[in-house]
Amino acid sequence: MIPLITPADMRDMERRYFGATGTASIALMEVAARALCDALLARYGADRTYCFACGPGGNGGDGYACARMIRQAGGRAAVVSAAEPTSPDAAENLRRARETGVPEAPDGRPDVWVDALYGTGLSRAPAGPAADLIRRINADRARGSAVVAVDIPSGLNGLTGVAYDPCVVADVTVAFQYAKPGCFLADGLDASGEVVTPDIGIPASFYPAGSPALAEDADARAALPKRPRNFHKGMAGHLLIVAGSFGMAGAAAMCAQSALRTGAGLTTVACPASVVPILQTLAPCAMCVPLSERDGALAPEAAAVLRDLLPGKSAVVCGCGLSRRAAPEVIDVLLNGGAPTLFDADALNLIAEHPNLKASLRPRHLLTPHPGEARRLLNHPLTDPLADARALAGLGARALLKGAATVIMAEDGPVISAKGTSGMAKGGSGDCLSGIIGALMAQNPSLDPAECAVAGCLLHGAAGELARARRGVRGMTPADLIDALPEVLRRYE
Repeated sequence: MIPLITPADMRDMERRYFGATGTASIALMEVAARALCDALLARYGADRTYCFACGPGGNGGDGYACARMIRQAGGRAAVVSAAEPTSPDAAENLRRARETGVPEAPDGRPDVWVDALYGTGLSRAPAGPAADLIRRINADRARGSAVVAVDIPSGLNGLTGVAYDPCVVADVTVAFQYAKPGCFLADGLDASGEVVTPDIGIPASFYPAGSPALAEDADARAALPKRPRNFHKGMAGHLLIVAGSFGMAGAAAMCAQSALRTGAGLTTVACPASVVPILQTLAPCAMCVPLSERDGALAPEAAAVLRDLLPGKSAVVCGCGLSRRAAPEVIDVLLNGGAPTLFDADALNLIAEHPNLKASLRPRHLLTPHPGEARRLLNHPLTDPLADARALAGLGARALLKGAATVIMAEDGPVISAKGTSGMAKGGSGDCLSGIIGALMAQNPSLDPAECAVAGCLLHGAAGELARARRGVRGMTPADLIDALPEVLRRYE
């Protein structure tokens, strides 16, 4: 996993570093500016025109210092100030830039805009000259200028990924030491561009425990151990899927198809008796167990049959297409069954509606809500994906909060999975995710469910990206995502 750091923790880490080492803040600014200069020259060269939009604080100081270095390297650099520096380090670097001859009246549209207006502590919409500069930067980008953000695009919340109005849209973000979560959450996925993280020399010993991380490919491979040739289906786990209702049999089918494609040795779907023929047709490689139903959804009598089904099952997925009409007794049996269990969709809504069910949540359970389901579980509005994922885990289970990027609350802290595409914003994609994670849980019953969730999100996102390449962002469907899984698994294996 790739370590990230929240804006508040970054400030605290720098404070502790300065105190422990005696390093002056302006010395660290010089190192950061040098790293930024190296990144700019390596990517764009010294023969381009650079314009640095500088704010009054430390971010602006980085910009003034880097403009001086670009000029000293033979490049053409100018600065434009949104306001007079309020930081002593920024004021000193503006003085040095002027002394070096850096012009303060940019001539025309530059080849490269460097956004050094606001740092990671911004928590409100930019206003005044800074807002005007942001609009100018974005307009010039539309005309062909490249845009590089210093640490984070100005106007983007470094913690939540919310973009205020206006907000810089960058091609590249140069994030010092560690990137901020906001670059990979919500609007940050569109505003940040490519994120690079040059080392500015703060030792890892100052990195705070429990900080968020970004999932990477190696985290998926850990849940896909090499299979020996001498292998049989019983060694790949038996997944029980409790899903489906009248009118939503497709959700159960997609969950089962995804589980089979992700390598579950045996998959059994327990569903209302009336939808068994549909499931047998759509997912012929899965077994089906008909359960008692009422109004097209699982009846209380189904709980006793499920209790008898649980022995021998490696993992359980419950909720896809289940309907809120399903009997809460079904959820109660699974919560107390002992197997690692993923709860999704209407299973989450039933848990939210019944306090006795919520009280039975344990670390072997994985909650996978979208924001609406999460609001119902937490009974309060969502404001911060990292804090909201922590709050979900505070209910007693492991948690996965869905979004354009997904946040998984693991034992050591939150993990962000930023793979995927907007083409996955269609009904059924979540059912595929449940099947993928469920299959990984069945194959790795000793792994923490959160580890399987991280791996499953990476596979799910990669399959979505491949489906987009094949079908386009609007034309792809969750069925295309399922079809892409075998090729994605080959890559990771």
